[in-house]
Formats: sequence, C-alpha cells, structure tokens
Amino acid sequence: MSVSTPPVPLTGATGAPATVPPFDQVAVRVAPGQDLVVRLPGVLLVVGVTTSRAGPATAPVRPALVGWGPAPVPAAPVAAPAGDAHVGELVTLCRRVSAAGSRAPGRRLHEEVRGWLLTVTDPPSFAVAAATEDGLALVLVGGGTAEVPDLGLRLTPAEGEKLDNGTLVLDRFVTWPPAALHLSAGSPADTAPHPLADLEAGAVPGAAAVLSPAPAPTAAGPVPPGTTQLRLPAPHVATPPLPPPPPRPSVPAPPARPPEVLAPPAAPRDHEGHGHDHGDHDHAGHDHAAPLPPEPAPPVELPAPKKSTLLFGGTAEPEPRREPLPTPGAEPAVGAPAAEPQDERPQVKGILCKNGHLNDPRAGFCALCGIRTTQQTAVLVEGPRPPLGLLVFDDGATVSLDMDYLLGREPETDERVASGQLRPLLVVDHTGGVSRHHAEIRLEGWDVLLVDTGSANGTLVAPRGAPGWSSLVPGQPVRLTPGMAVRMGGRQFAFESPHGGF
Repeated sequence: MSVSTPPVPLTGATGAPATVPPFDQVAVRVAPGQDLVVRLPGVLLVVGVTTSRAGPATAPVRPALVGWGPAPVPAAPVAAPAGDAHVGELVTLCRRVSAAGSRAPGRRLHEEVRGWLLTVTDPPSFAVAAATEDGLALVLVGGGTAEVPDLGLRLTPAEGEKLDNGTLVLDRFVTWPPAALHLSAGSPADTAPHPLADLEAGAVPGAAAVLSPAPAPTAAGPVPPGTTQLRLPAPHVATPPLPPPPPRPSVPAPPARPPEVLAPPAAPRDHEGHGHDHGDHDHAGHDHAAPLPPEPAPPVELPAPKKSTLLFGGTAEPEPRREPLPTPGAEPAVGAPAAEPQDERPQVKGILCKNGHLNDPRAGFCALCGIRTTQQTAVLVEGPRPPLGLLVFDDGATVSLDMDYLLGREPETDERVASGQLRPLLVVDHTGGVSRHHAEIRLEGWDVLLVDTGSANGTLVAPRGAPGWSSLVPGQPVRLTPGMAVRMGGRQFAFESPHGGF
C-alpha cells in the first residue's frame, strides 16, 4: 500500500520502540540484475545503469587448426553497461560524504544529494539510504523505491515533491524498520538474493539491495565465515567457557630400586692374618666374601652462626641505638601524636547503616552487610566514597571503579592520564575496532557515567533486558545501570554494582 504521510515510529514485537542498530553491522543482500549496488560506511546506494545496444555479430577471422574441425559460429555480443557521467558523479558524492568520517552521515548526504539534483537536468534513477543518529535518511529519484514487504510499506518519488528543474524526488527521515528494507532503482528483481550473500563494502551489479533488520539478541542463525567479525553478539549472552586442556601424558614412574644386600661383617683376624673361620678357599688363597657397600659421602660443613664469631675474636655487627627503657613511676614525655594518613578518596554524602557502612541514599539495603538502611534515620553523612561497581570483561577480567578511567587502545598517551586526572584502562582488540582514546568512565557522586570521546567505530550499550544495541552520541554521558552491557569494537564488558538498580 502507499503511504502519503511520514511514517509513524515503528515498534518491535514487544511493543517498545525499535532500537536503531549500527548501520555498518547489518547484512546487505544483493538481488541479481544490471543496476549498480554500492555500499559505503554509513551509506547504501542502488542506482540504475542503462545498457548499450548490442551491435551486429561479425564473424572474426580465425586460423584453421588441423584436427579441430570447423570454427564455431560466434555468439552475439552481450549488451554492456553504458558509461553515464551522472552515475559516476552520484557515486563520487556518496564516497566523499562517507569518507568524512561521521558514523551517521544521513543528514549531510540528504543536503548534498538535494543540492546536486538542482544542477542535473536528467538524473539517473536511484535509491539511497544513509544512517542518522535515530534512524535512516531516504532519497528516491526516478524509478527508485523503498519498501518493507513484511509490513506492507512502500515509498516512491511520486509521494515526494518536484524540484525547480522538474525532477521528482522524495527525501525523508524515517525510523529504522524492524523488518527487511528493499531498495531498488526500478529494475525488476527476477531472482531473490542468496541468504548467505552479504555485501560488506564496495560496488557490485544488482537489481535491488535488501537491508536486514537488527539481529535478535537470542538468534543463533548461520553466520558466513567471512563476516563473523561484523556480527554483534546478543547483549548479556555469557561467554562460552574455554575448553578443558588436553590431558597430559602420564610420565612412567622410575623402576623400584632393589634393596641392597649388605655383606656380613668380616671376621676378626689373628695376629698372623688368618681368619678364624675355615671356609672354602680358592687357588689363590682368597676368601669368597661379599662386596663391601660404597662409602658414604663426607658431611657438608655449614658455616658457624654469627654469634659464634665473638668466641673466636671476630667483630660483631654494630646495632642501632635503642631508646632508653622507661623509668617506673616517671611521667611520660608529652609529644605530638603521630599524624594519621589522610584518606584521599572523594567525599560524598550518604546514609550509614547500623554497622557504619556508607551507602547511596537511594539504596534500600547496605551494599556490604545487606541490612536495611531504612532502620537508621535519613540523615546524610559525608564520608569517603566506596567503589561504585565492577567492569566485567568478556575475557573474565574485572576492574574496580574507584576513580575515573580512560578506555582505549593507547590510553596512556592522553594528557589527562599523564597528569593523574584519569587512570588508563587498556582494551586490547585484535579486530582493530577500539580507538586510541575510545571512551571515559566518570564517577559523579554515586553515579557511574559512560562517555564516548568521538571514537571511530562508536560505542554501543544495551541495558538489561533490552532487545538490541543503542549507539551513544559522542560527548553525551550515559548513566550505567547494573547489568548494562557495553560494546567497543570487538570487545564487550558489563557493569555490575552492589548498590542495586535505581
């Protein structure tokens, strides 16, 4: 059906507003065709390409080959895409806007394309979708269409406006639909796209582009081997445990040493050297005696104790001078008491439980002993702030939040880290998605705030029970709640706090 008015915000299966997924993380499938499908960071373009007519077939001169038979009849030449300067201008414009580095170039592309259309008398048919902070920017010209077949929604340039040069154009900001979005330049798509095909970046021929909705957190569909790094796992999904190490080969025990048979003691000899026993003798006059056991090793002499050096005239080590013993009955000397070390933790106001633990005024139970804080009077007491929670990373590492942190690939290069204002937190990401200075963790009062510092790939958050991920606006702090998951590039961590949710 046709939609003549701006679409209302779409909702998911749960009735909550649909969460805007990251544009560059969503799969794009291409239907076969002769048009051009271009995918750039933050931009998806489908533009119609005219084909040149095939000329008459001419038989080429081929040399005769002995034994190969007659030469085959040449096939008719296939129609090839014609070079259109306007198509190249449109693709160059999209590349320039995408290369500016913004993660949501939709509003800027909307203005650039509208200004370019005023300078072109015969623009090609195209449909372009670009990411915004809260949805998509659509521009349709000529035969360009944008439709969501599962919801029965369809947009065409006829529902837009006519420019001064007579070009019909529809440019509109819409919410991200919770179903697949089909973009085409007017050519029919005779074959459905392959379910495993995914255009990550570049330009390919095709009749339509299918922009998939955000992946469900619990979905476990097949993932192409080449696009595993572009798939976001569902938030709050536990990391699978590492496989147990292979069993080590058992080392054979050394063979038991047979007990030694000691020879009996030799009989005493008389003064003539003969033994008292009259056993058998060999021809040489020697007795058949058992071999003697080996002689034991001489004992190792240990050095004498230090105190014994005084007995042999050695010099003793000088001892430090000791304070004289107190005299019984004498008054103790009055001196200045030793200064106690000062607690440098920030001071905050909270409620003390009956055991003396300082807690957030909004908490109903003590974070340490678990008793109710309502048993005490609601009088705020100022004291040192305890750690406000933990960051639990996907590899099992934990970080206690007792001061402000700077997260990133090289946080130690920031001036605030060198001055001691922020503590560095190194986040290693082998996919290269974490910036040098990616995000900040700020502790303000009893709240933990997360701020994206303008990272290249952005920061995604998902509160506990959320259906998908949401992208942070750079420079705008977001308060972390217990159980909230945070995604930075290929790394993920969760915020856990003993103070409870409020």
